Amino acid sequence: MALGEWYELRVEGSAGTSAGIASGTREGIAVGENGRLCSLPTGPARKFESRQQAMEYLGKIRVSGDYRFEVVLCRAAVAA
Repeated sequence: MALGEWYELRVEGSAGTSAGIASGTREGIAVGENGRLCSLPTGPARKFESRQQAMEYLGKIRVSGDYRFEVVLCRAAVAA
């Protein structure tokens, strides 16, 4: 993983996911640091060092509701 990169588990269709990018979605929902779902602007999402680590974590948590998740590569914003 490059410096300033990490992975997040986001609800399918949220910002940054394949379906979200295709539809222009700007809002996102991810698995938060506490293991619960959080809105990206209001809560810190749990960060993973690798796609594999994110998938393993997904296999361990339980989220109420019928959600599908996608592992998303994230990059820190570069100041201009």
